[in-house]
Amino acid sequence: MKVLRMREFGKPTRVPELVESDPPEPAGGQVVVAMEAAPINPSDLLLIRGWYGHRPALPAPLGTEGVGRITSVGAGVDRSRLGERVMILPTLQHGTWQEQVAISEAAAIPVDPAADLLQLAMLGVNPMTADLLLHSFVDLPSDSWVGQAGGTSAVGRYVIALAKQAGLRTLSVVRRPEAAAELLELGADAVVVDGEDLGEQVAKALGDERLSLVLDPIAGEAVGKLAARLAHGGTLVSYGGMSGAPVTVAPADLIFGDLHVRGFWQKHWLDVTPAEEITAQYARLASLVADGTLHVPVAACYHLERHQEAISHATDVGRGGKVLFTW
Repeated sequence: MKVLRMREFGKPTRVPELVESDPPEPAGGQVVVAMEAAPINPSDLLLIRGWYGHRPALPAPLGTEGVGRITSVGAGVDRSRLGERVMILPTLQHGTWQEQVAISEAAAIPVDPAADLLQLAMLGVNPMTADLLLHSFVDLPSDSWVGQAGGTSAVGRYVIALAKQAGLRTLSVVRRPEAAAELLELGADAVVVDGEDLGEQVAKALGDERLSLVLDPIAGEAVGKLAARLAHGGTLVSYGGMSGAPVTVAPADLIFGDLHVRGFWQKHWLDVTPAEEITAQYARLASLVADGTLHVPVAACYHLERHQEAISHATDVGRGGKVLFTW
């Protein structure tokens, strides 16, 4: 079978290599999943570069999440699971950019076989990240304002949809003016364009109101403009650094606004949360994928043989959607 792996850390379009490997056999308590679709996430590209919080032993298979069908089961696993479509928990313990993967039974979460395959493939990382960002740090009353950078990202889109469902309002920062209308149609309450006057735009959009929570995957100066509009005691959560710059918040806002700055990494949540709670949370989100509440654009799908083209496409900031491997 074909496996996309790396022998060294480095440039994402250079170091992954496609190799042939023996198909896996399930050990006790394991299932083998024949992959159907798996996305390329920014965290995957950071991991390949060696810049991520997790550094696997090399050589290492690649890919964090995906969806497929159970084709064989090990001892102790109910054979009724054969043929089941499952999403793979993004535990970073296995690669999903390969034709088949052996994983623990608990890491194979059943999903609706009639739901959109590509949307299900993206369930593991971004929808759960958005949900946890909204609900794990602050108890937000109905109608609270949530500000976010990276509004057009997959997480940003999921935040808008989940906030709307929870009765919260969102203010999203985008890079391109033409993206504003798209997010407003999606359900965003306010959209502003990053630039020299960002602070003024945010103030105008909020009027006399304040943000209760700010979510930031970008870092840099834009997050400081959002933090300046947080309510006293408000919370800023950093979950990415796509700009490569530090999170910049004015000392006066931190001191006089008594702001709280937190970090979020989904792996920490997976490591400490009971398995039954993880399964229940994913089941809830999977139902929202199935009914179309949670949906993000797809830019393109590729076979593993075209991995260089796929990864290059995934690094294009103007791609207009997610890039996935499909089988």
